[in-house]
Amino acid sequence: MLASLIGGMLLAAASVTAIPSPLEGKTVTDITWIGQVVADGPMVNFSGPCLHSIEKSIAAVYPGFTWATAPRSLEDDDASIDLHSDDDPPKGDPDPALLKCWEGGVGDADAVHISDGIYYLEKVPGWCMNGPGPNNCGQISCSYNSAIIWCNDNRWPYKKHCRYFAKFARAVSDGCQYTTRDSAHYNMWTRGTQYDGRGFSVIAAKPKEDC
Repeated sequence: MLASLIGGMLLAAASVTAIPSPLEGKTVTDITWIGQVVADGPMVNFSGPCLHSIEKSIAAVYPGFTWATAPRSLEDDDASIDLHSDDDPPKGDPDPALLKCWEGGVGDADAVHISDGIYYLEKVPGWCMNGPGPNNCGQISCSYNSAIIWCNDNRWPYKKHCRYFAKFARAVSDGCQYTTRDSAHYNMWTRGTQYDGRGFSVIAAKPKEDC
C-alpha cells in the first residue's frame, strides 16, 4: 500500500540506505518521488535509492508504468518549486560562478553516460525530495560508474522538480569536460559539483561503489 505523503517525507528524512557514500563526510539516503501515477489520481510518494529503482517500484504496483506514461501537469514545467518557501527562490539556469570542476565523487565519470542520465532525468515528471541536511545526499541515477547525485545542506527537507536537477548535471557535464584517446577511439570525461547558492548542489562523477 502507498504511504501517506507525510509518512513518506518522514521516511525519506529518517531512513539511511546501505549505499556507501560517494563523498567523504556525506550521508546517502533514499530519495522520494512525489507525483501522480494515473491521470486525475492523487499525489503519491515512493522512496528508493535512485529514480530507476523508484520507477520499478511504481511499476510493481501499477503494471506498465513508466515515467513516459505518468501524467504531467503545468507544474512540471516549473523547475523551481521549493518545499521550503523563500522570498526569492532560485530560478533560471545554474550560475557558472558556482560550478566547481573536479570536485565530488571519487573520480571522473564517462561524459556520455552522464548525458544518458541527464536525458533520463529530463523525462521524469513530479518532484524529487530528500530529508534535512546538512550533508544529506541522494543518488538520482547511476550507470556504468557514472553517477548524478544531489546534496541538501539545509536543515529542512528539500523538494524540487526532478527535471530541475538535469539542468545542474548538464552544467557540470558541459563545463567540466576533457577528452582522452586510446588506440580505438576518443573518450570524454567529466566531474564536478554545481551549487545553487541556497543550500543544495548536484554532482556528476564516479561514485565510490561501482554501478
